[in-house]
Amino acid sequence: MKEFTSEELLSCDGKEGKPVYIAFEGKVYDVSKSPLWSKGVHMNRHPSGKDLSGEISAAPHGPEVFERYPQIGILKKSPPEELKHLPKFLQGLLQTFPMAKRHPHPMVVHFPIAFLMASSLFYLLFFIWMLPSLGTTSAHLLALGIISTPFAIATGFLTWWINYRSKLTRFIKRKIQLSILLLALEVTFILFWIGEIQISYYLYLMLMILFAPIVLLLGYYGGQMTFPAEK
Repeated sequence: MKEFTSEELLSCDGKEGKPVYIAFEGKVYDVSKSPLWSKGVHMNRHPSGKDLSGEISAAPHGPEVFERYPQIGILKKSPPEELKHLPKFLQGLLQTFPMAKRHPHPMVVHFPIAFLMASSLFYLLFFIWMLPSLGTTSAHLLALGIISTPFAIATGFLTWWINYRSKLTRFIKRKIQLSILLLALEVTFILFWIGEIQISYYLYLMLMILFAPIVLLLGYYGGQMTFPAEK
C-alpha cells in the first residue's frame, strides 16, 4: 500500500481534475466519488488533501463514514504542512493533542461575549427601573467579562498563528480592531472604578450599551471564519 507524505496528500485536493484524498488516523482514503467532497471541500469547512484526525471529533458523524470509501494508502508520520511554520516543540504538542489546534479559543471566547452582553442588558434594566440590585449585577458581570477577555484574545491570537499563519485577512483585521476597542472600553471602566477618571451618568450608560454591538460583531466575524456564509 502506498505511503503518502503530507506534501503528496496536499496535492490531492480535487482541483484541476486531481483526485480527492483525505487522511484519518494514519490511513489515506479516496473520497473523490462522494458528492459532499465534489469541490474538494466538505461543508465549506474541511479542505481535502489533509489529515482530518483532529477535526472528526467536531463533526456530526463518527469515523465510520470512512468505511464507505476505499483506503488507498497510509500517511507517513511527519509534521503536517500546516504546522511546519511552528516551532518543533509546538508541532509535537499539536500532533499529540490535535484538539489544541482549534479548540482553545472556542472554549473561552463565549465567556466575555456572554458576560458583557448580559452586563449591558442588566444596566439598561437598571436605567429603566432604578433597582440597585440590577446595577450591582451589571457591575459583577462586567468584572467577569473584563477578567475573561484577555484569555479570549490570547487564544484567538494563538489560533490565528497556528491555523492562519498570522495572515491578515479581512475578518482578522476587523476582529483585531474590535478587540482593541473592547480593551479600551474595559480599561476605561477599570480606571473609573479605581477613581482615576470621572464618567457622567449618561456617558456610563452609553459606554455600557456599546459593549453589546462590539461583542456581537466579534462573534459574527469569528462565525464567518468558522462557518462561512454560502453564496
